[in-house]
Amino acid sequence: MKSNDILTVESKGIARIEPEEAHGTPRALFRLWAAANVEFATITTGAIATGVFGLPALDAVAAIVLANLIGCTMLGLFSTYGVEYGLPQMVQCVNWFGAPGNRFLSFLNFLNGFSWFAINTVIGSYALHATVGIGIDAAIMGLTIAQVFIALIGHDFIVAAERWFFYFLASVFVILTVLSALNITHLPLANPKSLAQVGGVSGAFLLTVSIMLSWLGGWILYSSDYTRYLCYREGRPAMKRRVFVNTFLGSFISCVWLECLGALIGATVQLNAPSDLFTAWIPEWFRPLLILAIIVGTVSPNILNIYSASLSALAAGIRLKQYQAALLTGVVGLALALFGHNNFYKHYELLLFFLGYVIIPRFPVMIIAHFWPRRARWNGVSVGHLGFVAWLIGVACSVPFFNQYPLYVGAFARAWPQWGDISFFVGAGATTLAYLALTAPRYALARSDVPSNI
Repeated sequence: MKSNDILTVESKGIARIEPEEAHGTPRALFRLWAAANVEFATITTGAIATGVFGLPALDAVAAIVLANLIGCTMLGLFSTYGVEYGLPQMVQCVNWFGAPGNRFLSFLNFLNGFSWFAINTVIGSYALHATVGIGIDAAIMGLTIAQVFIALIGHDFIVAAERWFFYFLASVFVILTVLSALNITHLPLANPKSLAQVGGVSGAFLLTVSIMLSWLGGWILYSSDYTRYLCYREGRPAMKRRVFVNTFLGSFISCVWLECLGALIGATVQLNAPSDLFTAWIPEWFRPLLILAIIVGTVSPNILNIYSASLSALAAGIRLKQYQAALLTGVVGLALALFGHNNFYKHYELLLFFLGYVIIPRFPVMIIAHFWPRRARWNGVSVGHLGFVAWLIGVACSVPFFNQYPLYVGAFARAWPQWGDISFFVGAGATTLAYLALTAPRYALARSDVPSNI
């Protein structure tokens, strides 16, 4: 790929990438996923464990590590699908959830993309407001323009940008980590008042695991969007191993590092808004670097959110060109950020759980159908439609386990608050059982049967 090619607006859309179009290396995935997570929003997410739920330090770290082991493994796994199919993640799913069902799920992923875009933009704007006094609305609009511009150009420019974002962000957040260690003299202790509101230590622990899984869940549905150009004709098994390793390490190291840092800082402040994480001990000489890191760290994940949301919009059947879908994502995300930035942490927590409720139950179908192709147990019934039905069953079965006070608390969560919110795990388990019951093995199905369009 020539250096000037990265500034050419991508026109591929959601079509299959052929082997002769393949380019890039798996090493770029480490930098891409690290840059997407080495940012202020990851710290903000980690702060929920101690600053909102009241967990002590060691329990918070254990919950963060457990969630990221599960989530980053799945991110690495689904990234290998791009090498095999040469398609965006949501286009691959058409055979597994049926054309109508996949359009609906793709639209949900479009919502996921611009929702995360709005969240990250709000977090960056709060931080800019706290450090340099820029108005929240002005910061939101300025950040939106920068992010949409990069995402409009497309895949190759995004990969190139994330490379330099990674080097800068890693350097700044290493300094922030050292400063935090020097100024925070003790590990966070349990907060009995906060713990009592979420069912004690066990409830807070499980809620933290679910929160961190939901953070990764949105990334997982983007994974193949950034590996489809690695579908070289030769050496695919080795390529998939390298894709998995680089994706897993890039996401795991960055998420665990910044979420644990957030948990450390979150217990030292009264946590109502992201700007509360800017503490008095940050020295003046470091603030300009931190401000620039906030800007870059807002752009780095959001160009992925805009790009993948635009692909999901196309997979949902929205008839636009890719750059037009990216513009639509930016406009909708901008509106959501402008009108939803008040009472941030409650809105953020609700969004994380809602996205997890509808995202996590998809994964069993995506895994089983890929590795052990299935067929319907009844003639004339599409196996894809049954995958969608299994997802619906999984979501329905998880409802009694929702624990989103005051919006909705399910019967199980109300009776046993010490279980926190285990709806993600119940939904995934129910989907697995339903899909296996509705389908049977189909040994003759070739994985290359996944269509190149929907």
